[in-house]
Amino acid sequence: MQLKDEDPVSEPPPSASHLDFLDSHPFVRQVVCDKVYGCIVGSALGDTIGLYTEFLPKHQCDMIYRTGKFSLVDPITEIYPDSHRNRFEKCAWTDDTDQALLILLSYLHHHSDVDVLATLPQDFASRLRIWVDQGLRALDRLPCGIGNLVGSVVCHKSYLSNPTGRAIDRWVKTSRHVAPNGSLMRTHPLGIICVGLSEEEAWKLTAEVGMTTHVDPRCTVSCCVSVGLIRGMLRGEVSNEQDVNSTIERAYDWVFSQPHLMNPGLDPDLTEFEIKRLLERREFERHVYAADMEHLMLDSRAEMGYVYKCLGSAILTLRLGIRATKDASVVSHSLFETLITELIMEGGDSDTNAAAAGALLGVWAGYCSLPAHWSDGLAHKDWLMSKIGRLLKSTGIQEGEVSEEVDEAPDGGKRLMDRSELEKRDRNMLEMLMFKDKARRDQQEMERRKTQTKGLSTWFKK
Repeated sequence: MQLKDEDPVSEPPPSASHLDFLDSHPFVRQVVCDKVYGCIVGSALGDTIGLYTEFLPKHQCDMIYRTGKFSLVDPITEIYPDSHRNRFEKCAWTDDTDQALLILLSYLHHHSDVDVLATLPQDFASRLRIWVDQGLRALDRLPCGIGNLVGSVVCHKSYLSNPTGRAIDRWVKTSRHVAPNGSLMRTHPLGIICVGLSEEEAWKLTAEVGMTTHVDPRCTVSCCVSVGLIRGMLRGEVSNEQDVNSTIERAYDWVFSQPHLMNPGLDPDLTEFEIKRLLERREFERHVYAADMEHLMLDSRAEMGYVYKCLGSAILTLRLGIRATKDASVVSHSLFETLITELIMEGGDSDTNAAAAGALLGVWAGYCSLPAHWSDGLAHKDWLMSKIGRLLKSTGIQEGEVSEEVDEAPDGGKRLMDRSELEKRDRNMLEMLMFKDKARRDQQEMERRKTQTKGLSTWFKK
């Protein structure tokens, strides 16, 4: 299957003239910087806190975490120790944020190149290929949580020769059915990178990056909505729910008008009906205009990874944040924590839902409104904050020179591991999982015996 030759995004990095809004008021630049930190850190926190309940049904979330309170600083909330959660580093984000960082690091590494945006999709694909095998080398993080679609697309032997083509081939083999949330969870850095571009230019780049793995129009429109909202909030163009709705509708209309996005691969055998049903209007509205989380059924076992569930929960969380601050001069410090906690306690693919929601709500609320007992305990926080600072300068939001840093290279400045090193890493991981599993079983047995002993003592008292 041959792809139509689409012109890649060739605009240079945002120039001063594209960022004039930053000088419209003495405090605008400072506020925008706070919102950028809020976006990236907010998403990472949503991802981290969301792991506590990921893949659990709602009723089990309530049973395990009875207080509904979480802390990443002492005393750190103990995570439910099952085989899934045991794979991840304590107080750290998951694959969702790792993949978002691949976009951020790619931009930082090439920010001075004239064609940085044109090469970003292919460079991201190359970094994703490395991540699937090596993990995030800059932080020595393992590639835990690889999605089925991403794994099947990226691991194809010819992936790097045509990432979008391979993604289309894989999607077509599913009868054009699968639309998971893996591209939406990572797309938010593009809302910052594209802050000085037009809305349509931002959507074009967003679609190109997203389609390196996810080509279903539902995935594409979801990414465009997220990036459009982030870009709009940073620019002061999205300041109420009506602005949110308008951005959603413009993103939908734009994707719907692009033949190569509606019919990935431009298959001539598809009828107009078959093409349009891929972005069916009622299904879209049911999620982006959901009245409450209950209507989204986020813990549905069959559909928890569906991209519209992630998009719908992120938009609803943003709406709730906007409503809560409608008559307030400052954002409450409890807003982010309250709304993200309520979201993850719905269960399902909660880390991805909260990563997408955390990016939107983080922009709205700003970094200063994030809960300190979450952000202060986030693993790798200093490193992350440093990269956000470099992103602010690279995009021109903040003044300053940006020199090269070796850990932004594809290999993290550490070279790639060879096969023997990877095998040793995997053995160590397996041993660690076995140790944690044994500790979990021992703890369960101890609690069972305590309960049994307590029951006997009660019987003898009668």
